[in-house]
Amino acid sequence: MEFKLIKTSGFIATNTYIFERNGEIFVVDPGFGIGEYLERKPVKVLLTHGHYDHIAGLVELNVVDVYISKEDKELLYDSNKNFSRLFGKNFIFKGKTKDIDKHFYTIKTPGHTLGSRIIIIEDLIFTGDTIFCNTIGRSDLGGSKELMNKTIKNLNELFLDFDENMFILPGHEKICKISDLFKFNPFFKRGII
Repeated sequence: MEFKLIKTSGFIATNTYIFERNGEIFVVDPGFGIGEYLERKPVKVLLTHGHYDHIAGLVELNVVDVYISKEDKELLYDSNKNFSRLFGKNFIFKGKTKDIDKHFYTIKTPGHTLGSRIIIIEDLIFTGDTIFCNTIGRSDLGGSKELMNKTIKNLNELFLDFDENMFILPGHEKICKISDLFKFNPFFKRGII
């Protein structure tokens, strides 16, 4: 499936993804600055988690629906929990949300946040800040190191059954394929679980 990657959120360089499906436009993890790419077209927003750098662009979009995990939903409405205060902002989302697990194929990946999700749409795997092509995400920003360890072990097993040409689309850094993940990420070496 075709998608577009836009670097957002300034120096943080959040990966925001745009794709079309069944005539609708979807935006994954809209960082600030994303609005200039969509000309106020109606969009559905998918959130891998609720940290500020992945939600700040919500206010720039013509949002039809926002999908997030029930665990991370509260981050949208609390500027301390979404860490916008660290950036001198007081970001609080004013709209309603829908439970992403009820509408999309997701994998629960607690660790970076308690409600982190990987979202799978066709051959695209949106991993947020859970995994990157060469490492894994932090667990000290409202998450849990113990849960992250369990998540990575689970993903190691799951990804062995996935097509190795599926795209890993992380929340920051570069894009890769599952085959690359097992080659270059020390947390995803084949046969080491």
